Amino acid sequence: MATLNVSLSDSVIKRYADDPTIDELNDPRHPLRFRYRNDRTKGSWHIVRHDKGDIWRKAANWPDVPARLMIDSVPVVLARLLADPKAAATVDGWQKVGQVLGWYVERLKADRGLSKDRRASSMSLINRQLLPALGELHLSKLSPDTLDRHLIWHMQEEYSLGYVKSALDVLKVVFSRALTLKKITVNPMAGVTFGNFTKAKIRPKGARLRHVAVVDLLAAWAEAFASDPAGVALMMLMLTHATRITETRLAKWKNIHLEAGEWFIPGADTKSKRDHLLPLTPQAVAFLERYKENQKARGYDGAYLFPSTAHAGRSMSRSQAFAVFTRYGAGEWTSHDLRKLAPSIWANLGVDPLVGKLLLNHSTTDLERTYFQAMGEQVKRNALDRWHAWLDAQGFDALQDKTGARRAVKPAAVDPAGWLA
Repeated sequence: MATLNVSLSDSVIKRYADDPTIDELNDPRHPLRFRYRNDRTKGSWHIVRHDKGDIWRKAANWPDVPARLMIDSVPVVLARLLADPKAAATVDGWQKVGQVLGWYVERLKADRGLSKDRRASSMSLINRQLLPALGELHLSKLSPDTLDRHLIWHMQEEYSLGYVKSALDVLKVVFSRALTLKKITVNPMAGVTFGNFTKAKIRPKGARLRHVAVVDLLAAWAEAFASDPAGVALMMLMLTHATRITETRLAKWKNIHLEAGEWFIPGADTKSKRDHLLPLTPQAVAFLERYKENQKARGYDGAYLFPSTAHAGRSMSRSQAFAVFTRYGAGEWTSHDLRKLAPSIWANLGVDPLVGKLLLNHSTTDLERTYFQAMGEQVKRNALDRWHAWLDAQGFDALQDKTGARRAVKPAAVDPAGWLA
């Protein structure tokens, strides 16, 4: 086997590809060898270390990994092998962080295993934060130090710590998935946590809706129902059942069983991808019957509780649903604040926190699932009976009135802590 000493580059490799007497190229400047394959259009890179003789480790294929990238990667590979002689000596074809991010964005576009909201959120963080900050950074340079200087430190000046952490979490998912699918051989994000960059606690946002606001909300919605029944019904269902905005706007009449008193939400419509069954109390049934009659009176007899105003046969879009909360919240509260309102009151109404997890469709442990299987679905119905009775005292009963009669006097706010006494 003939070996030629040269300064390795792609042009040198191509030049000697036409000479079948040269099988191997050696660069004296680096512990690096290049070997041609039989067809001479491809080859392989090898790291050569000296430890009681030469130890060869294949690092990459050429031209998948060009000469410049291979040479730049040699110190990284050597450091890796010094720390762990059994570690991978391979070098990836991607050179920059942006290439990994771009690959993941294309996967997100076609990943039906994630909800549209989750995909949109991840792509937004990648396109607006990660790519501008890290896109041109070489993979070999990605470390906690460069993350801090290029991403974390600048983001925390402008955004909440929770948002900064979410960007880091997406980056970790990207590299973890790339490693699992063998698109990269080393995960530079392994072991990186948000605590590496700050010890500040990420505090949950304070509640922007409290129990005292419910009276005014329901009074305003009772007034608005005649002119905006869909908007009011969307908010009312979210308040009465603490559902998310997407699973609510996608609700279909075929999954609303008024006689049986059940609302079934398919797993495909939920964030958790788990089917969700919610009891319908007599109050909820009365309100939904009024809303359904209103729809028929307006000439609608379609599949959705909240049909699109722009596209026949479709549900209300995300933007249309969020526009409802823009109108009624006026910047003071959002759809998520409305969802948080119910569980913030349930504790004062004596609802078991574990029952609250069931109603919110949060994940439960095996022990919790066994406990609730023994108790049955009735625990959820009992909790909602208590919750809707309290809502009646705040004015919910007016929204169930099919005659549309308005209250002469708005009720006073009732403190849930003393309501059961």
